[in-house]
Amino acid sequence: MATGRIKVGSATPVRGFPAWLTPEIVRGGFATGAAAAGGPLEPDEITLAAHVGVPPARAHLFDWFLTDDGLQKLDAWVESGLYRLELPEHGALLSVAWLLGHGRAEVANEVVRALRPWAKTVRFWPYEALEPEAPGVHVATLPVVAARLERKRPQRHVEAEREVLSVWNPFTDKVLSHWWATRSANGLLGSVLTPDWIEGAKGLLAEYRHLAAEHTLTKRHASPKENLQILITGLHACAAGEADSRTLGRVRGAVASMVAKRGEPGSPGLAELRAAQARIAATPSHSTVAHDAAARLRASGQTGAVTDPLALLHGAAGHDLRSVRSTTRQATQAPLPVLLREGIIRSAEMLAELAPQLTAETVASRYTDVPAGLLAKRLYRAFANRRSTLLLNHRAQVTVHVLPWFTLLERVGVQEHQQDLAHAQAVDLATLALRHFPGTTIPNSLIRELSRLFGLASEDVPLTYELAADIFMGSFSPVFLRAAQRAATMVGDTLYSRYYGIDYDEILTMDTAQQKPSRSRATPRTAVPNFDALVRSRARINRTRWNQDVATSGKAIEQAQLLTTHNLAALVEAGVTLEWPTQARQGWTTTKNHLAKMTGPHSLHHRKNAAYAWRQTLFYLALSSPQESAAFANDETLTHGLSSQVKLQAEALLSGLRVVIKTGAPPEHPFLGWVARPDR
Repeated sequence: MATGRIKVGSATPVRGFPAWLTPEIVRGGFATGAAAAGGPLEPDEITLAAHVGVPPARAHLFDWFLTDDGLQKLDAWVESGLYRLELPEHGALLSVAWLLGHGRAEVANEVVRALRPWAKTVRFWPYEALEPEAPGVHVATLPVVAARLERKRPQRHVEAEREVLSVWNPFTDKVLSHWWATRSANGLLGSVLTPDWIEGAKGLLAEYRHLAAEHTLTKRHASPKENLQILITGLHACAAGEADSRTLGRVRGAVASMVAKRGEPGSPGLAELRAAQARIAATPSHSTVAHDAAARLRASGQTGAVTDPLALLHGAAGHDLRSVRSTTRQATQAPLPVLLREGIIRSAEMLAELAPQLTAETVASRYTDVPAGLLAKRLYRAFANRRSTLLLNHRAQVTVHVLPWFTLLERVGVQEHQQDLAHAQAVDLATLALRHFPGTTIPNSLIRELSRLFGLASEDVPLTYELAADIFMGSFSPVFLRAAQRAATMVGDTLYSRYYGIDYDEILTMDTAQQKPSRSRATPRTAVPNFDALVRSRARINRTRWNQDVATSGKAIEQAQLLTTHNLAALVEAGVTLEWPTQARQGWTTTKNHLAKMTGPHSLHHRKNAAYAWRQTLFYLALSSPQESAAFANDETLTHGLSSQVKLQAEALLSGLRVVIKTGAPPEHPFLGWVARPDR
């Protein structure tokens, strides 16, 4: 960044990188300056170089793939489908081979010329797959799941308890038995401490020192108040010939307490207890089970997802697999409704992760040549693996069409546009997200895929991303105004607009003004000045200079979301249909859940989520009949089972709703997620 080679805020942040070259991106959206498909040769590349007789370097492999033998290898991959793409670069030479095979040498050479300057460093060929990919979609591949399982680490408190059961309890019994041997008719220590007993005491002390040095997860045994330490102190005193009545008295008390609690040494009750504890201690830890499961998944040699990944764990040494079941099932390949029904997809974020796979199916359906469609599908999915860069000033991420080999493949291979299929998949995906995760914001990654699907259907659906308050520049792009104007036709003069006090007639009169970017850092460029002004007015922001205060930014972003319904109106207009009263109740359930968590360090986070769920609830009520909305507002069961504090907050929301239904006026304090003080 200091030298200017990396430009923060750009969709192509590395100077000298063509737009199609995937940059390595680290947390926060920052580029490192390296190519993601670069790095040292991988084992399969070294093996291939040795097999075909070329030096182990990417430039030599690149040249070999353009020979007759190399192109034959690429053609075999394309026809069989037995290949895997992690990044879009890995499919570049496959596209070249397909174009050459279909008589398009000129465009194939065009791709080669674009790739050649990077042939020394970047991998442009795929990974070999062992078997065809099963139909359906998946949350993660087997290697990804294995990596997640390998990251599982032992829990210290669990391992400390295991140490107590397997080490310190048996040792404590040995020490107790040694003292118990001194009893006589006169009670404990009633017999003379023989030389053998003293030698035994010294042996126990040596063993104690060894165990204490080797087993350090718990220090309970070293506490002066613990019975074991009292007995050890007594052994020290007796071995040194310094035992006094006070020390021996404490020993007698500890022995009596231990025997009364668990039974005499060697008694059936104590033996049964220790046997049960030993079985617990011998149970493999969750991390051990996870690592064993990961090894079995990797040993399968499969690189994709499978219909039953749990079957690969059979015979796992009798382990209880419950602790790894959920993670392993993420590698299940199945239709999307099955993954949702079986709870493998547990959040809207997980749904968003596999959304590119659904879009890729639409991409493939447009090809009459099946291998070409499969290649296009996998290129699209691999492109989705590109990590997003940090963007500023309304810039957009690059799209798959920056890939020259993808665009040429599309130009040659696509014979028809199945717009109806793309539209249906977009509507189905949005419907599943709203139905299964009510009251939850649609993740940006899912919005991106929905936009791509609607784009394939040649439809203009104004979907807006959730902006980050910490990098918000103070203005909105034109799509926000268009989304608000779409919302006006659906929820204008309804319960929704009245609750939030929105004048949609004013929004419908606004125009998008194309302005040149401002040169001032304090004044961000704006394409929709009237919309920006309305947002600031509603958020009570009076500043003329934007200082990127997070709370102020959050208030502005929330008001923009209110005006646009944050994609709900646009999606419903596009064809999403649900049982609106049912959706409202589910949105209310999510609202209550977050209200109950509005305590502690994460209270503001849950307030924001509660406000979003409440907003969805109001939107769904606005689409319901007046009778259904009134029944909802007056339903006393909506607050049943809540604690007194949460019930008070919930009743305040419903009371404000009843005011709107009765008077048409907004409540005095509509529920919002950002509650920073107004500017003065």
